Amino acid sequence: MLSDRIQLDGTTRTRLPEETWQALAPALAPRYGISRVARLTGLDSLGLPVYTAIRPASQTLTATQGKGATDLLAQISAVMEAIELWHTEQPIPAHAFGSYREITPPYPFSALPLKNVGAGLERVRLEWTTATGLIRGTHALVPCDTIRRSAHRPTWQPDIFRATSTGLAVGNTVQEAALHGMFEVIERAALHADDLSGGRHRTLIDPGSVTDPYCADLIGRLTTAGATLELVHVGNQYGVPVCTAYVWSEDYPVWAAGGGCHTDPHIALSRAITEAAQSRLTCIAGTRDDLPADEDLFRHPAPAPVPASCTAFTPWDQLIADLPPWRGTFADHARTVAQRIEAVTGHEPLCTDLTQPGEQIHAVKIICPGTRSRTRRAIPR
Repeated sequence: MLSDRIQLDGTTRTRLPEETWQALAPALAPRYGISRVARLTGLDSLGLPVYTAIRPASQTLTATQGKGATDLLAQISAVMEAIELWHTEQPIPAHAFGSYREITPPYPFSALPLKNVGAGLERVRLEWTTATGLIRGTHALVPCDTIRRSAHRPTWQPDIFRATSTGLAVGNTVQEAALHGMFEVIERAALHADDLSGGRHRTLIDPGSVTDPYCADLIGRLTTAGATLELVHVGNQYGVPVCTAYVWSEDYPVWAAGGGCHTDPHIALSRAITEAAQSRLTCIAGTRDDLPADEDLFRHPAPAPVPASCTAFTPWDQLIADLPPWRGTFADHARTVAQRIEAVTGHEPLCTDLTQPGEQIHAVKIICPGTRSRTRRAIPR
C-alpha cells in the first residue's frame, strides 16, 4: 500500500520494504535479466548488510551492489541499482532531431555534461527526448545521449556527452525516484566543488557525538569490528546535508569511502557510512566489472593509517543545528529540493521518465543543467 511517507532506518519510502520486494520479485529475471541476488555481508568483518545483483546479459555493469539497515533493504537496494542501469540500456524515444541552435531548449548548451566545450558543438544535429520540469511542470527537450548508454547511440553521431549514472534513480513513485535522483546530483556536485577547493568545504565530525540511534549503532558496530572510521560533513551551496565516510581496518588495509545526501542529516550520514561498507565489500567480492585489481595490497605489512587531528573534530549536533529534516509529502519535498538546485544553477531541474509499460516501479533520469560532478571514481580523503 502506497503511503505519503514511511520512515525507515537510513531512508524514507512510500511503500514498506516487503511490499516493494513483492512488486519487484516476479520481474527480476524475465524483465530485467537479474539471474541472482546474493548476500555479500559475510565476506567482510564489519557485518553491515550488503547484497549484489547479477545481470549476465548487461550492456553496462554485470554486478551491482546495495546496502541497507536490514538484509531486505540491502537486497532491494542492489536490485534497484541493476534496474536503474537496465533502463539506460533500453532505446530512448527520440521526440526531435536537430542541433541545439535549432531546438533552443531553456538552458545553455554549455550547462550540459559535455566532454569538451566548443561553439561548434551547438551546431551538431542530435536526437532529443522530452523531460518535465520539477518545479513548474513545463516540458523541455534534452539530448538522448545524456541518458542512454553507448550500445544504443547511433554510430554516425559524435560522442560529446558524459553519460553517467548521476541522477538515475528508481522508486515506488515518480516523486520518490526524482527526489533520490536529485540527492545524488547534489551529492556529486558538492563533492566536485569540494575537490576543486582542495577540501576546504569539509568539517570532520566527532563520531562519539552522534546520538541518532541508527547512526550511533552503525558507528558502534564498526568500532567493535576494529575498524577505523572518519566522518565528514561537506558544506555546499544547496543547503542540503552531504556527508562522506571513510573506513579502514587491518584485515583489508584500504580506505573505503562512501557518500550520502539527504535533507534529513541523519539519513545523509548513515548513507555515507553504509556506502563505505558497500564500497569495501565490492572490492573484497571482486565481481564488479569496472574495478581495478589490488594485486600489491597484501605483499607487505599494512601500515596503520594516520589519524585525522583530534582538534579538528566538530560535534554532530552543532553541525546540523540549522539543518532540520523535512517532514512534508514526497511531492512537496521534491519541489523544494528542485527549487534549491535552481537557486544555485539558474535552471529548473528536468526529469525524464524512463518507466516502461507494465512496470511496478518508476525509473527516472534527473538532468540538472549547470551542475558538475567529479570524473574520478574514488572520493579523496
